[in-house]
Amino acid sequence: MADAKQKPEEKGRFIVERQYVDDRRINEPKKLDAGGMDVSGRWGLLIEPRTITSFDHTLMRDVQREAGGKFIHRCFQCGNCTAACPTAEEHPEFNPRYFIHVVRMGYQAELERVRQYVYLCASCGRCTETCPREVDPAGVMAAIGTAVRKAR
Repeated sequence: MADAKQKPEEKGRFIVERQYVDDRRINEPKKLDAGGMDVSGRWGLLIEPRTITSFDHTLMRDVQREAGGKFIHRCFQCGNCTAACPTAEEHPEFNPRYFIHVVRMGYQAELERVRQYVYLCASCGRCTETCPREVDPAGVMAAIGTAVRKAR
């Protein structure tokens, strides 16, 4: 029986929420020595810092003007919305907590990168039921989608 070719391992495969880290920022040295101790592999993984200079807070104001986005400012990033979301369970790239963070911080370029996932929201309302701050994440997701469409 012929040996199957080994598939190269994904760069940064141990990073939590890996889909949000650009490959160019991951530094995974083949061999890394720290004071005589080999810390290669998982323990030597470095993520280069990301500097964002293009903040656009008009997007948050646009989201707040939409019916469901009124309370986006209340979000304190607990993650209950994403944990309760059946869509996030099926599609890890859908992360309401992250989308709200991106809008609140004004990361316009990052929102453009992930905008196609915003529309995966099924509007089931589980996120809204679990939100301790009454943000209404389901409404915020709809408001983000509307604001993004209007901005185009």
